[in-house]
Amino acid sequence: MYKIAYIDATRTLEITTWGFWTVATIAAFSAEAVAKFTALRLRHGPVAVLADMRQAPIQTNEVIGGVEALMRKAVRLTSFPIAAVAGSMLGKLQSERVLTAPNCRTFLDIDEARAWIDAHMPASRRVA
Repeated sequence: MYKIAYIDATRTLEITTWGFWTVATIAAFSAEAVAKFTALRLRHGPVAVLADMRQAPIQTNEVIGGVEALMRKAVRLTSFPIAAVAGSMLGKLQSERVLTAPNCRTFLDIDEARAWIDAHMPASRRVA
């Protein structure tokens, strides 16, 4: 359903999602993501987030409600870029409904998302 990994070279928490989620899945994911994000922030300072959702279908309103709650926490934890990559225009529209903060953006191309993250990282945190 998901994988969460920190990529030190890019200073990015990379999240990959797939499959239909349940309310229990989003609850478990949220708890794990916030714990990892908080630990990374304490150890490395702020980090960016790249969510690869290209293999995830459109989710139910209940699951998206959980994602919205998670995003309210995420934007309080970082002002660094948060990018999502959707697998379809409908998925992009669903993501854009949730990612509304100024440091958030949704893409259809992962390379564009990575370039946007790098361009919006503080100069001292950019990849050399």
